[in-house]
Amino acid sequence: MDLNPGGASPDPYGGGVLHLVCEYCSSADDYSADDAEEGLFTCRRCFAVHATQATAADPHGFLVTGSISVRRVATQPTAKLATHTPTPYPRTPHAPAPAPAPAGFDDFLEPSEPRDFAPGAGTWGQPEVLAARVRWRYVRGLQVILQRQLEVLVERHRVGALVCGVAGTIWVRWVAASKVFDDMWARQVLADHDKRSGSGDDTIFPQQKDRRRVEFAFLRSLRALLPIYSTLAICFLACHVAREAILPSDIYRWAMESKIPYLAVFTEVDKLLGSSLYQHRCPLDARQLFRPVQVIGAWQLEAAAGSIAQRIGLRLPSVNFYAIAQHCLKDLALPVDKILPHACRIYEWAMPAELWLSSNPARVPTRVCVMAILIVTLRVLYNINGQGIWEKICEERRNAGGSAPDENSSTFRILDDSNSEEFGMRELLCAIAAAYDKINVVHDYSSDLCSYLKYCKEVIFTGLTCSTEEEHLIEIFRDMYKAREDDNPKEHVKSQSQGIEETTITDGVKKRSWDGTFIEASCISSSSDDDAMQIIKSEMQDHGFHYMPPRKPRKSDGYLRYRRRRLSGGFVNVAHADYYMLLRAFAKLAEVNVCIMHISVLNLEKRLACIEDRIERSLNTLQNLSSQAKDELRPVSD
Repeated sequence: MDLNPGGASPDPYGGGVLHLVCEYCSSADDYSADDAEEGLFTCRRCFAVHATQATAADPHGFLVTGSISVRRVATQPTAKLATHTPTPYPRTPHAPAPAPAPAGFDDFLEPSEPRDFAPGAGTWGQPEVLAARVRWRYVRGLQVILQRQLEVLVERHRVGALVCGVAGTIWVRWVAASKVFDDMWARQVLADHDKRSGSGDDTIFPQQKDRRRVEFAFLRSLRALLPIYSTLAICFLACHVAREAILPSDIYRWAMESKIPYLAVFTEVDKLLGSSLYQHRCPLDARQLFRPVQVIGAWQLEAAAGSIAQRIGLRLPSVNFYAIAQHCLKDLALPVDKILPHACRIYEWAMPAELWLSSNPARVPTRVCVMAILIVTLRVLYNINGQGIWEKICEERRNAGGSAPDENSSTFRILDDSNSEEFGMRELLCAIAAAYDKINVVHDYSSDLCSYLKYCKEVIFTGLTCSTEEEHLIEIFRDMYKAREDDNPKEHVKSQSQGIEETTITDGVKKRSWDGTFIEASCISSSSDDDAMQIIKSEMQDHGFHYMPPRKPRKSDGYLRYRRRRLSGGFVNVAHADYYMLLRAFAKLAEVNVCIMHISVLNLEKRLACIEDRIERSLNTLQNLSSQAKDELRPVSD
């Protein structure tokens, strides 16, 4: 009897459908013979490979493995042609199947076994083989991540191409110093793992759970020896050696805003490595290997760069003071030609040790020392020693009825290099106050809700898949938000500004924003009726400073050195308003606390005072020696 009247080829599964339940995401679905790829079924939701293999056999002859359930939906009577194949080595949960090889790679590098088949159980018999696969994949992955970061620095941020060669040399020496390719590295990791787990046999994997634990033990060791953030540290270190005016705060900001590949770069690793490394296949996917938990701050980034330089024995120069100081003066709209030469003299004279990178995470960053030299230079050039100039500016504003002065007036004019001779103390403080309000330290993605949601989707939660229902729900919420924004744009902007800042108002002062930084109102352009001087006093108190009234006029106003004063049973920082205006502007530019900037200025002033004292003693000694020589040469009268 003809069981196939249609003339088509008989179905090896008897015309039936398999009902499989994924053991990872618990999703159930029906599969046919055409859904099998190289003999394996793949989950349509999480892309995990089912343990059940497709063979020319009746589905009832399949053995149930784990939580995989097989149910006959509709079959035709047919004979068994094969038996069940042993269960392969399980893949990583929620791991996608290997991507096809990109065009342009040589065919002789393709593996001889089918791509979708996992290695057999005998392949993983020796832990050293697994360690070599994980190590090779991790090191090569970090290398291509570093290459992508350098490409972005050169192409987007206009960094010189010299940093690529410098970074390559540093990277090779850093990998060699980490000793991850030593013969005893795998044995040491296994020994430490056995001590924690209590197992004594490190030659085979008795169970799949133990095998999985060993994989992550190797990964933890690699992340400790070669952290993911070391690529950012090497980028900054290469910029430092190449004398680029790049600060660690710049690297940190670009990494947070995804202007440098870091947070979401793990999605590009498989594409960057390609199929040339398929022979070194790793059981861990790119998300587990290269997804960073967080971005280290600018302070820790500089310390990490100093630690790498110390580890590889790299002798570093000091920071490029001229380029960094010039960039800072331009950001504050100050005359570069007048201030920078005097600042370079102080830099060459003092040469503080804080201008060299250090591996000590508790030391003040180098950029703070550069700002301290600029502050001392401005105080010397413009005689800012507590004369009460800022109090006079605030008094003029209050007498004018609280209205903001004209930008063309003498109290608000920002002068350039052409009229720098007229740049006095009053104009300096007004320019500093105006530039302070223009310094933007808030990340781009926090400007509005749409930007933040887009940032979360493309950077924070990249690589995660969601169901069709969830995507549809997200689109509904997005359309509702856009409709609300189009209907009431003013109310929308107002609600966003209130929600993002989350500031508290006390005595007319905005104290603290959502990211922990202080937000101070402008004392020049603010339209508030409150006393501008009272705002400064309240701000100084918030930052741990005690306000000092202006000094009385003196015949000779020398350089005033501030000291900590004991008040209310403790030491507090004291300062005049003129000096504090400089401190807060440069502290915001360096993205540090005002107290840290003040301490750096005090240390620099102490160093300069010691140098002046030594010079004075040397001159006095030379003068005494000269007097003694003249006395000895003087003829003695009888």
